Amino acid sequence: MSHPIVEMASFKLKPGADQSALIAASNTFQENFLKNAEGFLRRELLRLNDTEYLDLIHWRSEADAAAMMEQASRSPECASYFSVMDMDGANPGGGVRHYVSLATYA
Repeated sequence: MSHPIVEMASFKLKPGADQSALIAASNTFQENFLKNAEGFLRRELLRLNDTEYLDLIHWRSEADAAAMMEQASRSPECASYFSVMDMDGANPGGGVRHYVSLATYA
């Protein structure tokens, strides 16, 4: 049985980037890349403080998440979104991680 996947990307804003640029790039990324992606369930963009953020993307399966990671490397919308991020700056280890969703509670 395949479990849903929660993709977690923690990051800081790059120097010179601000929250309005992040949100604009995030909206374009959502509408032109993720919205109709195979296996996409939902997404949340979260702020910890003025510079640290977390993007959570919920996928139907690991295969769906992996397929979109591959496509992201060729997407101009992704490149624009990633251009405001410092993926290594928020967490030791930084970057993107996939977690298996074992249970969901309302």
